[in-house]
Order: sequence, then C-alpha cells, then structure tokens
Amino acid sequence: MRSGKVAQPLLAGDRSATKAKFRAQGVDGDNPSPLSFRDVLMDTQGHSENVSLGRQDDWELEEEDVTFREEEPMPYIAFSSRIHDRLVEPWEHFVVVKTLGRNLGYRALSFRLNKVWSSTTSFDIIDLANDYFLIRFNNAKDVEFALMEGPWTVMGQYLSVQKWTPDFDVVNNKIDHIVAWIRLSEMNIHFYHKHIIRRLGQIIGPVVKIDSNTITAQRGKFARPAVELDLQKPLISQFNLEGRIQKVEYENLPTICFGCSKFGHYREACPDSADITHMAKYDQHSLTEADKHDIVLTEDLDCQKPKFGSWMD
Repeated sequence: MRSGKVAQPLLAGDRSATKAKFRAQGVDGDNPSPLSFRDVLMDTQGHSENVSLGRQDDWELEEEDVTFREEEPMPYIAFSSRIHDRLVEPWEHFVVVKTLGRNLGYRALSFRLNKVWSSTTSFDIIDLANDYFLIRFNNAKDVEFALMEGPWTVMGQYLSVQKWTPDFDVVNNKIDHIVAWIRLSEMNIHFYHKHIIRRLGQIIGPVVKIDSNTITAQRGKFARPAVELDLQKPLISQFNLEGRIQKVEYENLPTICFGCSKFGHYREACPDSADITHMAKYDQHSLTEADKHDIVLTEDLDCQKPKFGSWMD
C-alpha cells in the first residue's frame, strides 16, 4: 500500500487568488492572451533600443498633464511641458537630413553615409515622410561633426543637415538655407589669401570654411570657399572685382533658374515669369495706365535674358 499526499481540491477563493496572480503577471489562467506583434518584436530585438527612445520610461501620464477639449470642428488635445521635456530628452543626439535634389532611398543613403561619416562612432537611420531621415548619433561630438564639418554631398547631391528640435514639422518644414561650395574661377593668383577669399565669399553669403588647397594656393584655377546660401534669394552669378568681372560658380546645385537667379526651378518653370505673364494677359483691363506702365511683359523679363555664363560645375 502506497502512502503519499493526496491533492486537495482548490476552493473557490483559491481559484480567484490564482487567477489574480496570473492576471498580475499579464496572463489569464483560463484564457491566456497571445503575444502582440509589438511584444514579439521587443522580445526579439531586446529592450535597449526602446529604452533609449523613451518607450520604457517609468513615468505615467497624470490627469494634469493632459488638456483635452471636444471642440468644433475637431477635438483638441495638448500635453504639459513636463511631458514634453520627458519626450524630448531621448532625442538629444538626432539630426534631420534630406538630399537637395534627387531623393535617395533608405539603403542608398545608409550606404553612402557610412562612407561619408565613417569617422563617427556609429549612427542609426530612421526614415520619415517627405524624403526626410532622422540620424541618431551616440554622442554630442558626432552631432557637431555632422552639423559643422560639411558641406556634405551624397551621389552628387547636397545633404541638408539640421539639428532635430521638437518644432520640426515633416510636412511644413522648408529647406531655405544650405552650405554650398562656390568657385571663384580665373581670379588673379595674388588674391589667394584667406582674408581676401573670406571677404569675397561674404558677397555671396556667410563663409563657413575655405578649402585648404585655396588657402595654400596649391591650385590656381579657382578659389573655393563654402558659404551659407539663402535659397529664397537670387543667387549672385558675378561681381566687380576692381574693375574686372569675377564669375561665381556653384558646385552641385543642379536646379538654378537662369533668369530670376533662384534655386529650385528652371527658367521654363519660373514662377516670376508665369505670374507676370498671367497678369499681363488677363488683368490688364482692370489696371490703370500707371499700373500698365509698371508691368514688365514676359518678353522683357530678366529671366528671358541670360546675363551670365557658367553657374555650376
């Protein structure tokens, strides 16, 4: 005859306690819930990345952190400055990049940036809407390198690099400034001095750096400063240097209007030309004689008259 302990049946209270224990651990004893796709992904990749991006912080939303109103025509919601501070903190070492011209895909950009920024410790790329990309660096030094050591070109396209801020809007953000290389070709060699080159470059825009070959006068075909360009203003194609016309060429800016001198379109699609043509064709009946005198018709527009030579290299 065998002796042993006999299993005692669970009382109703014991069953409730057992269920409560399972629920506390995230599992229902009678109906265990399947893992979600997010849970599986987190379990596969580990938790470190999500922690670094603020996904596993130990804070919770409090009632005073949320402002919600059911307004017309749509509901309104906003979060407190405390929440914004916590949300922004993990994104300190991020920059936003976009190619100026032909858009590149994720893989092409990743491959090229790993070559261009090989001196950085490491970085991750997150693709956004409208051909923007977020670059996550590991430290502030690499962020400064990406922001200050340009201009950067990827497959012949300038790379716009800006520090990420909470105000960045992937829909409405507009690239209106960029650092670009310019060439002052066929300039007399005795002007190849860093103070002179910097002052001449300031005619175009704030000078960020000067090519080392220009400073040492090792190459005399052109001086090469990098300047900050305001893409909303007409680009300068030439200036008078002590009675001699000095031409300005812009590297890797493929879309320049040879009429209005602005970046972003060609002469055939010049908005200045289209606006004035439309006004002259359709609105002259409503204009005074003085207004008509002030209108310059399309055939007399500067954008129809090439007043310069080479713009780009």
